Amino acid sequence: MNNTRDILTNKGIDLRLMTRLLSLVINSVFLLILCLAFTNEDKPQGPAITVLVLLSLTMAGSFAAWRWEKAGGAVVIVGALGTGVAAYSASLKFGLGSQSFVPALIYGVPFLVIGILFWLCGHRAMDSSAE
Repeated sequence: MNNTRDILTNKGIDLRLMTRLLSLVINSVFLLILCLAFTNEDKPQGPAITVLVLLSLTMAGSFAAWRWEKAGGAVVIVGALGTGVAAYSASLKFGLGSQSFVPALIYGVPFLVIGILFWLCGHRAMDSSAE
């Protein structure tokens, strides 16, 4: 019986480690995007500022999820959805037309995956502590 419990614990640790590593990789990529956006000669204007602010808040939420997994995962999910909507509206404003959904997917989906994984880790931790 202890072997089963050890396997479940190891899977929980593996999921948590995978989620945190994925969070680091995705946040590093988007941190590079933020740095390039703010150091560019053409400063962000209009709806792009909204996207960058929401992106920054979502990134901060994903680092907060390292400590509070379930609540942080929920914050990251909400931030990902907001960032996706803001990216979609900004791409419409800049005239991408039928390709407007692409920035919404690029900005929203990676953080949506991270948020769901953090939420699952928190949910699993609460279930294991109840036993």
